[in-house]
Amino acid sequence: MGLDEGAEPLNPSFRVRVLWRHLLRRVKYLLGREPALLPILLRLTPLGTSRRITASTDLVIEGFPRSGNTFTTFAVEDSSGYALAIASHVHQPSQIKRALARGVPTVFVIRDPVSALASYLVYDQRFSASTVIGEYCEYHRQLVPYAERVLVCQFEEVTSEMSSVIDRINQRYSLQISAFNEDPSNVKRVLAHIELRHRLIHPDLDPAVSAASPHTNRRAVTEQMREELLHPRNAVQMARAQEYFEFFCAVASRQREAHSRGDSVGKRSNRSSAGEQSEHADFSGAQG
Repeated sequence: MGLDEGAEPLNPSFRVRVLWRHLLRRVKYLLGREPALLPILLRLTPLGTSRRITASTDLVIEGFPRSGNTFTTFAVEDSSGYALAIASHVHQPSQIKRALARGVPTVFVIRDPVSALASYLVYDQRFSASTVIGEYCEYHRQLVPYAERVLVCQFEEVTSEMSSVIDRINQRYSLQISAFNEDPSNVKRVLAHIELRHRLIHPDLDPAVSAASPHTNRRAVTEQMREELLHPRNAVQMARAQEYFEFFCAVASRQREAHSRGDSVGKRSNRSSAGEQSEHADFSGAQG
């Protein structure tokens, strides 16, 4: 399905391009593990260092691509009246590691691997199912040691119970973000804002395919990608990806239970411990 599965195998120039693309992608993910190398990685991206964590950053919202980061970020911005400085969409473990090292409140959004990766492959079909499953596993593996130090939120929560998510953010990090207006008209307005920003940043891409908002015309190709991911040849990798997802789901469940009890655990802002160490829509096609 992806170009790296052997399309045009006899074309030398094509094979060189594929190898070069794989090399760049591998370098990107190697750089993405280490916070010290994050500035280099950011300079190689279209938005440059605009997503970096600074002294004025109030909140970091991150996750693997197509896990709900975009809607979470826009919803929090909308609810806060755009008063918070939010760093998001780096999609590399090093961003979360750096946030924790600096004591910045951090939200980690997770989504089940089949749905996240199917949406990811719809957005970028240049790589194989095996490649992106491996990236999903490595991304989450890097963050296992940090699981209890971030607020873990599941895709289903952020796309249907955003006010509850904001309540948890406020309790854990002593913030005062207003509840999200979950009226369908407001959700529609936020999604329209997402698409507008996408068109401005990526004028050459079709929002119906690549924007971080739901589109019914993606369903057929999304289902095709799901079938590819669930092919028996990917069974071992997908089982591993599912294990990582379930691990973080368990963390999210414990955090929700603590929140419902009003436990003080986790209510302290990460900033207070910075010195302790260094460093109601169909969202089936949503990104971010």
